[in-house]
Amino acid sequence: MNNQHDKFALLLDQNRSDLRQYIYSLCHNNADTEDILQETSSALWRKFESYDPRQAFIYWALRFAYFEVMKFRDRQKKADRLCKTTLELIAKECEDNLSENNDQKYFLKFCTNQLELNEKELVDMHYNQKMTIKSINDHFGEKGKKIYRAFERIRFKLFKCMQKARQEEAGI
Repeated sequence: MNNQHDKFALLLDQNRSDLRQYIYSLCHNNADTEDILQETSSALWRKFESYDPRQAFIYWALRFAYFEVMKFRDRQKKADRLCKTTLELIAKECEDNLSENNDQKYFLKFCTNQLELNEKELVDMHYNQKMTIKSINDHFGEKGKKIYRAFERIRFKLFKCMQKARQEEAGI
């Protein structure tokens, strides 16, 4: 495999779920979504040499997905489909939501890095390792609500940090 192919495969893999969600929001059919995702992936690979790595891959890919949805709809000739203007509005709304989600992920990562080491360990155990609160309690030999209360404090700390970070970015 060449480096270009590996880079493309990694970027596509990292963004596949957002791309699938975007396509589904425009066609509301799982089978059609998978077909369109396949066509979009092929189109992205054919044009990958034109991708500018200074821009986010997902936004570049969303444009391809939009046009693949349009082509798919033209082939389907469905009478009950949404008009093009409505579809464009839905597509724009999805892009805006994705942008907002990416901002939230950025702030969450920033704030998670601000946590104490023991708090980071709890977050990792629960959200990355998918351990239940009960299994975390068992791991530390704890009984009762101590871990639940720790997560309440961590969530509140993250909420306040993210709120402050957003305000600082907005210049408030």
